[in-house]
Amino acid sequence: MKFVLLLAGLLLPDLLVPAALAATPLQVTMLLEFSEKGAEAFQLQRQQWDLLRASAGDQLDVKYEHVSLQRSLDLVQQDGFCSLNKRKTPQREQHLLFSRYPLNIGASLKLIHPASKPLPAEVDLADWLLSSPRSKIGIAAGRSYGPVLDELIQQHSARFYQLAGEDAHSKLWQMLQKGRLDALIDYSARSSVLAEHSVALRTSAIRGEPALIAGYLVCNRSQQGQELINFFDTLLQQPALQQQLRASYQQYFSADEWQLLQDDLQQLLPAPL
Repeated sequence: MKFVLLLAGLLLPDLLVPAALAATPLQVTMLLEFSEKGAEAFQLQRQQWDLLRASAGDQLDVKYEHVSLQRSLDLVQQDGFCSLNKRKTPQREQHLLFSRYPLNIGASLKLIHPASKPLPAEVDLADWLLSSPRSKIGIAAGRSYGPVLDELIQQHSARFYQLAGEDAHSKLWQMLQKGRLDALIDYSARSSVLAEHSVALRTSAIRGEPALIAGYLVCNRSQQGQELINFFDTLLQQPALQQQLRASYQQYFSADEWQLLQDDLQQLLPAPL
């Protein structure tokens, strides 16, 4: 009897390992919403995925497909496809599976505009739209900007230039630099890669935006999709990977912002520091 109990004790840890970790490699096609040519501009977007991919080792068999945002939202509803850094919305959660833990955490969205047309450090976007009736703001078609901004975009759709297709964000930055747009809504971290030095750009905070934005892994609602999400969550709850992810997030925030966000970060990534 003692031998049986000892053997059970030795085997128990292995029995508790999720099936996704013990089985043959899971196969997934990860949808990347930029072209291979435009990949350099999205290295910031990929780096957290690269950390998770390294943590998965040979337990994950990954292929990549470069698609537009709209195509990504269509394909991710099919077996075998997943996507990166998506915001959770009630509408999306009705037909898609999201990871429990975020893969990416970034600073809030900003209103980015030419320095030649200065704006206050913080802008009430609804008031600005009313006071600047000819201004046009660039956004990526099909993207969720959060409940408040999504509603504002719907109410004032004529004031937003919604660009579809591959490398939409890169093209919006180019349009802003050429004076075809008055502003765009995006992450300021992207400016270091996409903005040309010939045109000075500035950022303004958008009043009411949260201090941080969490982006999750998303897969289709199927048995395979659930297995992939379970596997991603198993990896994302590991303290070592969470430490690596936290270090990568810090680059998006000032030192003061980073200190103020520690409680929020602890709720999203609860592994001990």
